[in-house]
Amino acid sequence: MKARFNTIAVSLVAACALLLAPVLSTPVLADSYPFQTTDPEVIDALDYLYSEQDTDGAIGGFGASAWVVIAIAAAGEDPHDWKVDDNPSIIDYLATNASDADSATDYARMLLAIVAASEDPNDFGGRDFVSLLESTYDGSQIGDDTLLNDDFWGVMGLIASGESPSSDIISNCVAFILSNQNGDGGWSWGVGAGSDVDDTAAAVMALIAAGEPPSSTAVTDALAYIKSTQMASGGFESWGSTNADTDSWGIDAIVAAEQDPTDTAWASGSGNDSIDDLLTFRQPDGSFYWQIDNPGMSIHKTTACAITALLGKPFPIAVLTPEGVTIGVRVEGQGETVWDGSVTVTESQITATNSGTTYHLEDPTALGALDEASQAGDFSYETTDEYGSLYVTSINGEEPEGMSGWLYRVDYLSPMVGAADFILDETTPPDPPHHEVLFYYGEWGEPPLKIEVDKTEVDVDESFTATVTYYDDATQAWSPLDKATVHADQNYTTGANGTVDITVDTDMTLNIYAEKDGFIRSNRITVTVGTGTGGASEVGLTADIMPAISFTVDPSSIDFGELGPRDTSDLHTISITNTGTWALLISCTVSDDANDLYADGLKLDEEMWDLFNASIARDNSQDTDVTLTVPENYSGVGEQGGAIIFWASEAP
Repeated sequence: MKARFNTIAVSLVAACALLLAPVLSTPVLADSYPFQTTDPEVIDALDYLYSEQDTDGAIGGFGASAWVVIAIAAAGEDPHDWKVDDNPSIIDYLATNASDADSATDYARMLLAIVAASEDPNDFGGRDFVSLLESTYDGSQIGDDTLLNDDFWGVMGLIASGESPSSDIISNCVAFILSNQNGDGGWSWGVGAGSDVDDTAAAVMALIAAGEPPSSTAVTDALAYIKSTQMASGGFESWGSTNADTDSWGIDAIVAAEQDPTDTAWASGSGNDSIDDLLTFRQPDGSFYWQIDNPGMSIHKTTACAITALLGKPFPIAVLTPEGVTIGVRVEGQGETVWDGSVTVTESQITATNSGTTYHLEDPTALGALDEASQAGDFSYETTDEYGSLYVTSINGEEPEGMSGWLYRVDYLSPMVGAADFILDETTPPDPPHHEVLFYYGEWGEPPLKIEVDKTEVDVDESFTATVTYYDDATQAWSPLDKATVHADQNYTTGANGTVDITVDTDMTLNIYAEKDGFIRSNRITVTVGTGTGGASEVGLTADIMPAISFTVDPSSIDFGELGPRDTSDLHTISITNTGTWALLISCTVSDDANDLYADGLKLDEEMWDLFNASIARDNSQDTDVTLTVPENYSGVGEQGGAIIFWASEAP
């Protein structure tokens, strides 16, 4: 007895957002687009495929079964549940016969199905399909260098498996695809051959999956080519007539490009569109023939592709998002803190400065964390592979000298391996989970400092205590440090117990840290004294003015415009003018209503906002440049609000 059940939809990120125009009624055949999983056209097609399943789990053979798995997942069902009684599922069948895949297009199709089914693309049926597909890459393209279709589907398969669109393999394959676009806007299955809709549609889906904007010339020219092949029936011509396979992939390309195939722009001169034509191939049993009286080479594959097209889900229907590791990164140079923040690390592409060789670090590593930090903090670093593994030789232009150079610690401990080999949240010591990677300029064995305070908010003239300790590698314990310099409103010196009492007699916000020769600079702690400052002005809000302290900020608001993850805004200049009678010390904080968008991405004068300070004399002004870089892992959309709050106190 066979029965098909609806299950929870596949919990993977869709390959692209479908921004569809208002749904239009299409003549006679289609009520609205995209179709729903409850529509008879979809239900009947799924029921047909289910009725065709063999006891070994297959539906139409090995290749067709992969397409069917994709359609099942696109419909929100779990392909693991598709089986005859207690026999193997269709997923079991693909895993058992995984060795049947032996070409780049086979590997790509399997990756699309594996990810759609929430399986592991690196270990399915005892095979690593990601590595298998990557093994066909020759440095510029995938598979046979006389073919293009293996590049289209190869890019989609790798993107589905979580490959970064900015990786060399994707970037180079995209360049190869673009270089082989024909003059009519289309692509063929092979290099130098004439255009066809099937391969043009696959190229469009691959390019968009890899990050090509739908508005790009390559995509718009390709869509124009597809439109030029439209016949009176609404379908797309292939060898003199239309067929379900060509219609399905043409529809997929239109949807991938964020257009509606039922919009009037995609209607033929007779008023028909490609959905109308596709539905003419629908059979009474729910299946889709290749042509009206011709089932074609694989009715199961044709039916599966029709399902994804009707549902408006182009390839890849699911993309594996690497989990990554979010960790703090602090970079302490000889004279100052280079950067302090948090990053999310997945895989990394690191190029050795000396040799020019690029290394793919598949795991989130300490070196990968530095690479992410360098992008977030806009500072440079250099590495060498002269001694085998990758080692950091320079950060922010600071080169090694004598016995001093760049070293690193994780959670204050010195690891047993190099930064390129230290896998975050996995390598020991120290025990995971890991919290901070510290890169520092110094000599081997220099202990790290840590500063702590007993209060982070105090009244004016209220004392608080700062404690400075250092990590002793020999005892693996923290010990108090005598004669350390604590930087606050002025410099203080710790006693034998590592402590110092600090009292501030005016409103002020302090960024406290500790230093001592032969030790690594400490972390920073913010302590608010009183109101934090004697006066405040907040961009977008009214400033509270205290006697003798007054200043203005112009403009009062900044619109960074439309940005996406990893984008950096245009530079905006604000002018801070001292309108009071005292010289001012200006610092700032950020009010963030956007899930740390501004806290993690706002820079003043090319430095993170929390490092900003300026002294402005009476009747003087200072211009400050403001930019916003959207973090790579930022998930918010729409207008996001926040404010820079500038604080003023009397300058020392």
